[in-house]
Amino acid sequence: MDVDTIDERLALFRAMADHAGVDLAALSAAVPQEVRAAAQRCLGCRDSEECHRWFETQEETAPVPSFCRNAGQFNLWKAE
Repeated sequence: MDVDTIDERLALFRAMADHAGVDLAALSAAVPQEVRAAAQRCLGCRDSEECHRWFETQEETAPVPSFCRNAGQFNLWKAE
């Protein structure tokens, strides 16, 4: 994985967290190990192309897609 891909994946991670209504900055201070684990899941994801397509067509109110490896984590963080 080259640096551009890592940057791209982390940008997708931040964008999906924003879409889910999750404040990564606050979570990074409170539960940094959980945020690091979620970022690692995103880095290892093989669906980045699908993620890009989803962001191009998603609606503002659309839930985090089921193919997202962090969908459950985002939902849990949002509920807390």
